[in-house]
Amino acid sequence: MQEKELKLLFNAGCFKLCRAVPISMAKGWNLKFVTQDDREEALTLQRNNSEREFKSLDGAVSVARKVGFDWVRVEIGNLQWEEQI
Repeated sequence: MQEKELKLLFNAGCFKLCRAVPISMAKGWNLKFVTQDDREEALTLQRNNSEREFKSLDGAVSVARKVGFDWVRVEIGNLQWEEQI
């Protein structure tokens, strides 16, 4: 799902949290958005439907903030924590 669509759904109250998940330790991060009915949507590129990859956690969090989230859950394996942005 593209950033523009995610903003509209966020404003409609469709999401309950945003997760930042590592792709691999060397590759970067993906953003996952969890809906109220526990489905998961991923941020995709504008030109195709592949997931958008961020080189840094700061870049991923910046986009989550643009969508409207104040908190992001960071998950690395079993380790989870939430950060206010």
